[in-house]
Formats: sequence, C-alpha cells, structure tokens
Amino acid sequence: MDGFRNALDELAEQAKVYDVTGRALRVARRRRRAVRLAPVAAATAVVLVGLVAVAGLRPDPSGGLEVAAPPTVDWLPERLELPATDPAPLPATGTVGRGVLLYGRSAAEAGPPVLLTDDGRQHRLAEAVTSKDGLTYTYPSLSPDGQWLGEQRAGRYVVRSLVGTARFELTDGYAPVAWSPDNRWLLLTDNLHETEPAIRLDLTSGARQPVPVGDRQRWRAVAVLPGGDVLLNPIWLDNTRWRDLDVRVVDPVTGLDRHRIERDLNPYLRTNEGRTWDPPRLSPDGRTIWLGVVRVDRPEQGTPGLDAGGSLLLVDLASGEIRRTDLPRPTATRKAGRGPTPTPPVASGRMEPIGYLPEGVLLRTTDKRGDALRIMDPETGATGLVTELPARGEMDQVLVRGS
Repeated sequence: MDGFRNALDELAEQAKVYDVTGRALRVARRRRRAVRLAPVAAATAVVLVGLVAVAGLRPDPSGGLEVAAPPTVDWLPERLELPATDPAPLPATGTVGRGVLLYGRSAAEAGPPVLLTDDGRQHRLAEAVTSKDGLTYTYPSLSPDGQWLGEQRAGRYVVRSLVGTARFELTDGYAPVAWSPDNRWLLLTDNLHETEPAIRLDLTSGARQPVPVGDRQRWRAVAVLPGGDVLLNPIWLDNTRWRDLDVRVVDPVTGLDRHRIERDLNPYLRTNEGRTWDPPRLSPDGRTIWLGVVRVDRPEQGTPGLDAGGSLLLVDLASGEIRRTDLPRPTATRKAGRGPTPTPPVASGRMEPIGYLPEGVLLRTTDKRGDALRIMDPETGATGLVTELPARGEMDQVLVRGS
C-alpha cells in the first residue's frame, strides 16, 4: 500500500496538471444533438471578494468563523455570447492556440460544435458524420491542458495538437472516454464495434494499446492514471440502489491488477440514496476518484443523474479513505397555490457538475438566476460565478478542457 501511495505521490509531482481530467463522455448510441458554436469575449480574470466579515450589530451567520472565498478560474471567460453568424471553420492542420472550451446552441438546424481558443478566437469544427438512422457515435473533447483536440472529421476520429503539428487518426466510431491528468494518454472506446477493447493512445508517439479488462460484460475502462495505468469500473445492470464500490487499477498491457478497492458505501449514504450510473471521475492530481450520489426513490424506474443536485464521494486510491461533499441544488421557487397554506419550494433548473478542475468542481447551472458556469470548492462548499451563459435554453452543450 505504501509503495502504491509513494508511486502516486511521485506521479503527481511529475504531472503537469492544468485542469479537469474527468468526465467520461456519455457517447454510446445516443440521438444526435447538433450544436452551433459562437465567438466569445477573451477570457478575463474573475475577481472575487476574499474572506467575508459581517459588520455592525447584525448577527454573524458564520457563527464567528471566517467564511471561505469561492475559488476562481481565470482561464474561462466571464461571459459567452452567441454570434449572429457562424464562425470560420477550424483549419484541418496548423497551429490555432490552446483550446478553452467547446459549446453549442439549441436550435432546430444548429451546426457543428465550435472551439474557443485561449486568445478569444473561435473555430467551427467539422460536421460529424452520422449513421443512416440519425445516430452519432462520438463527441469532440479537449485535453486537460487544452493542447489536444479530438474530433470526428471526414469519417475518421482525429486527435490533433492545437499548438503543433502532431496528428493521429483512428477509424470512425471511436469516442473519447478520459484524458490522463498529465496529458500523456487518451482512453478511447469503439462504439461501432462493441466487442473491441478500449485503447490507450500515447500522445507522445501515437502508439495504441488495447486494454484487456477481463469480462467485458462486467468491467469497463473509465480513466487513465498518470503513468498510464487504467482504472476499471463495474457495469451496473441491476435495478437496485448501487451502494458499494469495486474499482481496479490495472496494467494496460497485461490487464493484471496493480491495486483494487472494494468498499461498502452504506456508512456514507442515506437510506434512499445510491450511486449514479456515471463512471468514477479521476481527480486532476490522479490520486482520488469522485463518485456521484443521488436520491433514488424508485430504483426499478432507474437512477437519476446529478443535474438536480446530489453529493460526491471522494475516494483516495491509495488508502481507500472516503469523504463526502454535498453539491448545491438549483435555487428553489415557490408555486402559488389555493388557500392560506403556501406550497413548499420546488427546485427548478439544473445544477450539474461538468468538470473536475484543480480549482474545484465546475457546475453548469440553469435556474431562475440564469444559465451559468459556477465553481465549487469541495472542501468548503463555497461557490462562485465563473461564466455567464446566454439566456436560458439557448445553449446546449458546454465542454471544458478535459471533460
């Protein structure tokens, strides 16, 4: 155990961590949601107030304790605006600058996603090729440092450097699962050929390593650690609450376990709670995994996601130690009802984690305050506004670096 912890410490020191590693994309055979992207203002630093003190004779809501300031994310813009016309296409080759995010709009005939680079410019990606039944099998993705872009182009899945000339092409159907925190590896899965194993792409050489997972009906590869080992997570098929943890860290060549964590999660969950079906996310330092927890009232009808709030369990990969942090919920609205008794507040909109950054958990929020990106410190729960998005309902997907 000490050897594994020391290895993680060494790898974390070596890793050039910039931002999120981990939201494994939901790519398997969903109906295509085309998006149009737009130019935005250049990213500007978000200045937030520091420690808050309550003055005067008003009671101190913090109980006399210092209130932690929310984190800041200075590489994201303060505001995104939808343009009147489509931006220029992304050149097929050449340097364009590090990517910041991809975003699109909700429209009946929206175009493909658009890339925003760190100099404030925007580039429309290639139109994704879809099957005859209207399905798409992949999505674009940016590496944690913004240097690499993966996208479908001309019937191939292309992984290219945005700041150099390196370029790797895979057959159509491959989709990104997760980037490693050190930007060295990309884990991909073949959604057109489900019997094929996931592959780990080496971004320094283009080498492709099929990852053996054993029983593919039970296990799937969900993340790549610094150094190249692969994290496996079980496939949950039961219509019951998922209340345990069983993850494996394996050698990507042999598939043999280097480390395994099996834990009963009941001590950390309320009676009506369970894990989401989303795979674990790897933290930006590669030492912790994040598990989603939600209320599951009727498990036979499925398990909801984190878009309406929930909690995260943070599991240390070396020690197996677990701690819990609650996510904020959308602001509550009170619906008018007949009679003197007011109806209870009802949460509306969504408050969904879309990125796990060194600065904290990045949330996509849509509620009565508007559509925005917010950042939450998982240690203190402090939350602050990062980016204002267009009016509610106008923007479809937002994918930041590493997500």
